[in-house]
Amino acid sequence: MVGGLVATAVALLAGTSGFGFGLLATPALLLTGFSLPFVVTVNLLISFATRISVAYRLRSSIDRRRVALLVAGAAPGLWIGARTIAAVDVRAVKLAVGLVIMAAAAALAYADRHPPREHGDAAPVAAGFLGGVLGTTTSLIGVPPALMLTRRRAAAASIFADLAVYFIVASALGLAVLALGGHFDGDAARAFVYWLPGVLVANVVGTTLGLRVPAGAFRWLTLALAFGAGALTAATA
Repeated sequence: MVGGLVATAVALLAGTSGFGFGLLATPALLLTGFSLPFVVTVNLLISFATRISVAYRLRSSIDRRRVALLVAGAAPGLWIGARTIAAVDVRAVKLAVGLVIMAAAAALAYADRHPPREHGDAAPVAAGFLGGVLGTTTSLIGVPPALMLTRRRAAAASIFADLAVYFIVASALGLAVLALGGHFDGDAARAFVYWLPGVLVANVVGTTLGLRVPAGAFRWLTLALAFGAGALTAATA
């Protein structure tokens, strides 16, 4: 019951950024007492389920080439992340991820005052790859792609649409990788069924509010969410 309330509250807040569910839910659920395998599994399931309606709603804003590059990068990253989490200490992974996210958000906040630079196809592929690695280790699958899109100052609808399709495909691949590696948590799947109705309603409300946030405020909200979640993730280690 507590986990369901946490997930619903996080879905409402994260809906305003289009990607922040894993960012906020991971530290919140870990602090609540759930294990990392449980958190990774349930977050990927929820990310997959909640982004379907967003992708359909904003289908005209999808940049298909950019999404394809993100997913292409994510596929090997998801496999590497699953291998990593099985081989290293979980606390070390959480601490490292939290610190990296904080540093990236701070650097992008500074860079927000300077004109964006185009890096061709390399940027979305790299962002997708890093998102994949984070996805199967801590479920923070959307951080690098969201920061890359924020840096490019894409429109809010475009960010929401691209991230929605990326989440659907990458989360499905991540869950398959976890299942094949024996890291899929059955308890998380059962919790997902009970939590989903409240999360879906909260996600619709949050997405509606997020699309009305001014562009400048939207970018700073995204970076603030990333930095705060990075700090909480490091603290849980």
